[in-house]
Amino acid sequence: MGLLAGCAGGPALQPIGTATPGPVAQELPGFQVTVDARAWQGRPRNLTDRFLPFLIQLKNSGSAPLVVVRSDFFLLDDTNRQYLPLSPVDVVIALGGQPPGAVVSPSVGVATGGGGTAFGLGLGVSLGAPFGTDSDTRDIIPQALPDGPVYPGYEVHGFLYFLIPAPGYRTIRLVVIAREVSGQPWVEFPFQPAAK
Repeated sequence: MGLLAGCAGGPALQPIGTATPGPVAQELPGFQVTVDARAWQGRPRNLTDRFLPFLIQLKNSGSAPLVVVRSDFFLLDDTNRQYLPLSPVDVVIALGGQPPGAVVSPSVGVATGGGGTAFGLGLGVSLGAPFGTDSDTRDIIPQALPDGPVYPGYEVHGFLYFLIPAPGYRTIRLVVIAREVSGQPWVEFPFQPAAK
């Protein structure tokens, strides 16, 4: 599957050392990492107003499985403040959406009138935010980078979600810890805010 292009809003990032925005890749012994900081096209459209979604693609060209773990990725700004990726469920909750599954809420009603009082009990079922609204968060979890093995000859892709860095940063680096590559402890993908 190809990488998507585009950006909704918020801070647009430009890869350092390239003339145009888009995916950047690094080849390591046994696998390739591709990162795109402007690929979010899902719901909510305004996700980039509050979070930085990075589309990550990992291709395993080696002979052993690679293990993908969200904690093997982090951001560093130019003052070395570190930002860890957020759980997709935490992003959904922070945006006011509902985590997967239905939420059942009990309710009690009381009505008076006509010389009497009536009581009622009920259950309300919520299936998340209305579709098409800015709080429609249904794409965040299914489009997240999955944890788990990537077997030889296969690839995996998905988004990692980060908080927007503290104001005033000039550069930010996405760091990928390459545990399976001896002598190569990590790779970095440097970005800067795009000119407006």
